Amino acid sequence: MTEGAPAGRAVIAVYDLDGTITRSDTFVPFLLGFLARNPWRVFRCGLLPFYALAFRSGLCGNSFAKQKFLAAICGGASRKALADHSAEFAAAVVRGGLLPGALASIEAHRTRGDRLILISASLDLYVDVIARHLRFDDVIASKTRGGRLDGENCYGASKVARLKALLAMDTHETQVIAYSDHASDLPLLAVADVGYVVNPKPAMRRLAEANGLPVLNWSASSERTLRRAGFRFQRPGIFS
Repeated sequence: MTEGAPAGRAVIAVYDLDGTITRSDTFVPFLLGFLARNPWRVFRCGLLPFYALAFRSGLCGNSFAKQKFLAAICGGASRKALADHSAEFAAAVVRGGLLPGALASIEAHRTRGDRLILISASLDLYVDVIARHLRFDDVIASKTRGGRLDGENCYGASKVARLKALLAMDTHETQVIAYSDHASDLPLLAVADVGYVVNPKPAMRRLAEANGLPVLNWSASSERTLRRAGFRFQRPGIFS
């Protein structure tokens, strides 16, 4: 079902990816998958535990840690190698890593004729592919080149700036409805006409209550169905 759909105005439905549409983080599983395909790259990863610890301790930011992990594991990889892994990874996510409630919401918006935008701090390498599978109209993600971040990490306030830039040429009367599970997206939810917190962890639920944001639960799913899909999508979200 669509949430908060207005009458008489064009609707733009904006979805975060990790934890909102997917069952959990995608960035770390993507990197681990690429490492499994290229095991010799493990010798480039000696400092990564220290970067992870520094991030968890607040000594470095999300963008810095993400760049270090991405460069160590994927840096210098060929375009074909990254594209092949991205296609396989995205197909696995779509096959068994998506939340039924999120899919129902996306389909309801699509049936209404609403514009669908997927916006994520994760990598364009596979976010673009997932967006095509789910038939989003537009996608905004962290850009990469040569296995490294290319420009700003699409995180927090950067999401808002990039969304505004995308919608700057839209002269129609619209209402933006945004969905996210993560505290870093509070700026996005705040600028939307209607912002929903989905699948919140306890800390995020408290933030939702403090900011007067309604909460949706899309996390209910059939584990039997997921097992049949042959995909386990429950790896730790180091960067979320």
